[in-house]
Formats: sequence, structure tokens, C-alpha cells
Amino acid sequence: MKRTLGAIAAAVALVAGTAGAASANTIQTTHGTVINDFIPVTCAGPGVTAFAGTGNWVQHLTVNNAGDSWFTLTEEGQVTLWTTTSDGPTAWTGHVQEWFGAEDNNKNSVQHATMNFQGTSTTDPSKTLSMHAAFTLTFNANGVMTVNNQTVSCQ
Repeated sequence: MKRTLGAIAAAVALVAGTAGAASANTIQTTHGTVINDFIPVTCAGPGVTAFAGTGNWVQHLTVNNAGDSWFTLTEEGQVTLWTTTSDGPTAWTGHVQEWFGAEDNNKNSVQHATMNFQGTSTTDPSKTLSMHAAFTLTFNANGVMTVNNQTVSCQ
């Protein structure tokens, strides 16, 4: 999401800088192979699960003439993942899939993601992790959070 949020900010700044000119909607699609992201949930409660590796990702950004924006990121690949489980902080290697979206307008903002991971412990290959995590954050026009849902399942 670091890359995700940075890309959103850069694209919105680009569009805002040209808002005075009459123009059509802005639509961008970007592809890549280096995965470096995080999701704000862990197997053991509050915290962050981060991952880095290689695979495929695609980002889409649409900004309309009013400045409303829609951003999506889909990625999958082989990664090292760092999370906290009942065994404490642990590094895992395996396959990740993530879908992220952010929608912003002058009335509200929504950010949501779903992530799936299947892998083995980097220190004890007999231990496996199957993780499904999701979150949704919604803010109203005053910047007040109105929804904060987080779910995580780890086996």
C-alpha cells in the first residue's frame, strides 16, 4: 500500500495541477513485476503484515473532471511475508494475491483490500500458513472514519 498510496497521491496532484484546463477524464494503467506492499492486519491482532517479492501487478487510476478518483491494484506472486502469529513474529515464503481499491470524492473516501497467502516458515519448513485478510475503511466529507472493518483468518 505504500506504493499504492504514493501512486494515488501523485496522480491526484497531477490532475489537480491541471484542473484549470478543460480536459477529459484521466485514465492510467500501469504494470510491474516487483511486489512490495503491506496490509494493516496480522494473525495476532492489531499490526501490519508486509510482503516483498516478484510476480505481477496492475494498477488502474481514473480521475474525472470533478477530481473524484478510483484506484485499483491487483497483484500476485512469490514473496517473503512478515506477520505475527501465535508463534510470534515470523517470516514466511509463498504465494500472495492482493486486491486493493480506493475511491475518493468530495463526500467520502473508501479504501478496501483483500489478501490471500499460502506459504511455509522460513525457519521451520514444517510449519505452514494459510492467511486470508481483508479491511475496509470509510471516511465522510469531514474526514471522520465511519467504517473500520478488519478480518483475518490464519491456519
